[in-house]
Amino acid sequence: MLQRALLMFTLTLVTACTVTPPLVREPSRSSPPPAQQPVPPPAQKPAPVVESQPVLPPEQPSAPEPVPPPEAKPAPATPASTLLASVQSAIAAGQLDRAAALCERALRISPRDAQLWYQLALIRYRQHRNDDAAGHARRALSLAGKNLELISQINALLQQISAADN
Repeated sequence: MLQRALLMFTLTLVTACTVTPPLVREPSRSSPPPAQQPVPPPAQKPAPVVESQPVLPPEQPSAPEPVPPPEAKPAPATPASTLLASVQSAIAAGQLDRAAALCERALRISPRDAQLWYQLALIRYRQHRNDDAAGHARRALSLAGKNLELISQINALLQQISAADN
């Protein structure tokens, strides 16, 4: 049944695509060719009367609409970023020892991550281990690059640590 339907469809398609040449009748030799009559030139019409209209200034092109920047796509999850999320959850839950262990594990994976060093400095500060906190914060500051927000957070933490020491 399916084969028959497919065959019918194919035949229909083939016949629809086939072009048959038009039938050409040969002129009979007994009749003379039709005489061509001269074509008169087209009559010229008078030009239309145009009333004067005020001249408008040309339209100014509108300024192009600003194109919004493309949405920033989140970076793909890495083992260190996954651990950082766990560190932040442990800090929020008040589990500072667990947070420190997770942060140290993440630093073994990504030792040049300034955000991880900053998180470890925060943990040590909350554990009242100010010497360790200051060292980790300085390390984070050296790795922060041009991340002004992180640099600001690290400097604020260093000020808190030095105020707590005095």
